Amino acid sequence: MPKFFRHLVFTSIFITFSASVSLAASCGMDFQHAYEKGVRDGRADGAHLYEYNPMSHGRKVAMKWGERGTCYRQGYDIGYQNAAADAQKRPSRPSHDNAPTPGSNERAYYDDGCHEGTGDAQMSMSMAYQRHSDMYDTRFEPYFKQGYDHCWKMFR
Repeated sequence: MPKFFRHLVFTSIFITFSASVSLAASCGMDFQHAYEKGVRDGRADGAHLYEYNPMSHGRKVAMKWGERGTCYRQGYDIGYQNAAADAQKRPSRPSHDNAPTPGSNERAYYDDGCHEGTGDAQMSMSMAYQRHSDMYDTRFEPYFKQGYDHCWKMFR
């Protein structure tokens, strides 16, 4: 392979890899995993507008353990702030007021549908609750569909 192409391939691999990883300026490679985990946890909390609390995830990485805990908190801060800002820009989410009574079988199927609808929406899949037909029987299909449709729309 000519030298030019080897350089081009190496450069494209490096660029592809470097674009997919979040790096903390002050965290070395030893603590990169803690930082990335913090970003993911913070992004999840911020997107749901949960209270800021990095300790709520029960990390095995204790916050008081020096650099590893600092890197986790830095990542959590970044993820939380970005996701919370994005979540506040979105139109208000519809509530679950029309959902079946909590604790009932109907609500359990509604919640299952909501879980699957959220997952499908986040993976940019079409709204088709029928792809999960193995998760409900015909008696509870309307509740599964209601939860699926509701949550799919919330995350699209």
